[in-house]
Amino acid sequence: MRSQAVQNAMRSAVVVIGAVAFGYLSYKIGFKPYLDQAQQELSRLEPAPDSSCDNDSGGCTEDGVTVVLKD
Repeated sequence: MRSQAVQNAMRSAVVVIGAVAFGYLSYKIGFKPYLDQAQQELSRLEPAPDSSCDNDSGGCTEDGVTVVLKD
């Protein structure tokens, strides 16, 4: 009886994971043109990067304050 319950739980977990993966992929594929267009628009509207931020440490200094830029 216990092994049947474990099998049912595992089967349910696999079905849920598959449904989530299918939903994620269909969302990414369905909205990809809109997401790409929005990303291009945002990159067009962003100002040019400051030349003082071109150091290897990844931080920019402004008035003695270090600003760290992260993705």
